[in-house]
Amino acid sequence: GVDYLVLVQMPRGIPCPEEIAARADVAVHVLGSVGLSRSRNAAFDHATGALLVFADDDMTLEPEGFRALSRAFAADPALDFAAGWRSDRLPGAGPRGRRHRLHHFNAGRVCAPELIVRRSAVEAAGLRFDPEFGLGARFGLGEEYVFVTDALKAGLGGVSLPVAVGRHPSESTGDNWQRADLMRARLAMLKRVFGRWAPVMRLLYALRYRNRIGGPGRLLAFARGQVPGQPQEADAP
Repeated sequence: GVDYLVLVQMPRGIPCPEEIAARADVAVHVLGSVGLSRSRNAAFDHATGALLVFADDDMTLEPEGFRALSRAFAADPALDFAAGWRSDRLPGAGPRGRRHRLHHFNAGRVCAPELIVRRSAVEAAGLRFDPEFGLGARFGLGEEYVFVTDALKAGLGGVSLPVAVGRHPSESTGDNWQRADLMRARLAMLKRVFGRWAPVMRLLYALRYRNRIGGPGRLLAFARGQVPGQPQEADAP
């Protein structure tokens, strides 16, 4: 019951091994674009199944986890999207270790390869990933958070389930809190998601992630909408 889309951006050689491309359950599409968000939008364009799962080329997926998520859709016809967890971050006890609704203040941790969506709901809402965000874009992170909050603003509903759907062998881009370009992307992400409430959210964000952002000077710069460690300037775009 699973079909695979292999989306290859700007290939330098053979986009997919012949023994894989020849499979009846595999469709290969060569894209003349770059960027994770554009790749994921192409998945919406080419997918045919009722449910769509995303994958990164450096993740190992656990199909049984996605089967568990798909059962949640079967049990709840009103469910529009659901998120599992990477196995190394699967919570134990506590609220996050139980099924819970996703909202603006707890969806920031969702990574696209943990996400499964009901394609008809996304299509009806006219949703797509914002190509300004994500690897290969102007702002190199935050595309999943922007997408999920856009879905919430459009009236879609989603849940998080304590289900392992895969593992990531190396540090994610979102775990880097020192690179200036990624800090600028975080500021832009908060402005994109919260609009006029972004100044308040920058302050809350700085307090929550103070150990990652750094010392008082870096925290103050971030709260002001400035890139920590860089010459002071106006609010981030």
